[in-house]
Amino acid sequence: MTGFGEAPEGPEDVDVAAVPGIVAAARAALPGWRNAAPHARADVLRRAALLVRERLEELARPHARESGKVIGQARGEVRGAARLLEVNAELGRTWAGTLAPTGALPGGERDLTLVERVPVGVVVAVIPFNFPIELTVEKAAAALATGNVVIVKPPPQNPRATMALCALLKEAGLPDDVLQVVPGGTEVSAALCAAPGVDAVSLTGSVGAGVAVARATAHLLRPLHLELGGNGAALVLPDADLDLVVAETLRGRLLMNGQACAATKRLLAHRSVAAELTGRLEAALADVLPIDPLDEEARLSHLIDASSAARVAAQTGRIVAEGGRLVLGAAEADGPWFPPALLTDVPARAAVAVDDEIFGPVFPVIPVASEAEAVAVANASALRLTAAVFSADLARALSVAQQLDFGGVVVNGTNNYRPPVVPFGGVGLAGAGREGDGYTIEEMTRTRFLALRGIRPAAVPLPPLGAV
Repeated sequence: MTGFGEAPEGPEDVDVAAVPGIVAAARAALPGWRNAAPHARADVLRRAALLVRERLEELARPHARESGKVIGQARGEVRGAARLLEVNAELGRTWAGTLAPTGALPGGERDLTLVERVPVGVVVAVIPFNFPIELTVEKAAAALATGNVVIVKPPPQNPRATMALCALLKEAGLPDDVLQVVPGGTEVSAALCAAPGVDAVSLTGSVGAGVAVARATAHLLRPLHLELGGNGAALVLPDADLDLVVAETLRGRLLMNGQACAATKRLLAHRSVAAELTGRLEAALADVLPIDPLDEEARLSHLIDASSAARVAAQTGRIVAEGGRLVLGAAEADGPWFPPALLTDVPARAAVAVDDEIFGPVFPVIPVASEAEAVAVANASALRLTAAVFSADLARALSVAQQLDFGGVVVNGTNNYRPPVVPFGGVGLAGAGREGDGYTIEEMTRTRFLALRGIRPAAVPLPPLGAV
């Protein structure tokens, strides 16, 4: 019998040798889908949204079992996917171009120049294990709505959630080969991303995976949309509401068992409140223990697999070796299980304070002497996805927020903030490009202008200056 954190044997990996044929099939399907009426493409996505809503439990429960995501969060992810299908259906149906102001230039007065967005073509979408249902839709729905065809590479750790979602898209009426699902490991991902005939890659994953794809495709100048790591920082100023800090930190850090790119991974607390904050976090975490993800009361469950938990344990041990003090939890894992670990007095020079992103429920409190030091430590990371500032003084908080060089900053709330209407993405090694309603569509399309020369009426000359 399969245990927690041990997915049953997954679907058979595609042979790398099959990749050229997969891409060729996608290219053959592209003209028909690209030239379909926008409302017809939208109808397919809307039908898919209805199917996803109808089969919420059929998607959420196996997803929770396979990934360890607690059932309430798994249901929320499925609902989010249905909404993304509906929104992208409408955006794709109504997406329109603009007119370029060629009349502003001498000699262009009679020209009418249309600027439209057109599909890039064949898109490879590489999906991570932490939000496989929602991120498959985030990428694929935007691409499909605008006339692209998509090759989805599911995560090897938990491929079934992605495959079940894609099966519903097919059931909703997608033509053959407009959406293909290609299970496999890193070799399959690498082959797909670098294959001739692919027009763009959208990857959510590790920094290493993003850098590898960028290197492998550099000679192709292939458009890459990369959402990579994040070492999110929460800056806690002396006047912060510590009850709010604790509540928001737990809400953001425990999402997907701490395995979220935008989770709060560093707490930069002013020395005057660091000890009190640590005590309150210890009390709040005392009864948060990982349990069966299908338990309706679960707040935390196991990590994606035993190797991931072992890595988190090793990173926790490194914090202690570098001077941090372990207040709660232990620097060891039991298979895929890793209870919350709280550390305090973590030096600003420790690896976790900069670029050692921990994908698990670890809470390092890093004391700082000033706002300037907090900003400097936060900005020192190359993984600048999101940050947060906590202060009772809104003007002060905004001043600090504007000094943070991140993809997004939240004031008085968890930095694990991703409503679909904001442009989500990072700075530095956190990635390139943005996702969100409309923003993902921009990543999946390119501009093209169509100039109609000499069709406007000839310009009427103005009378000479001073003429009556």
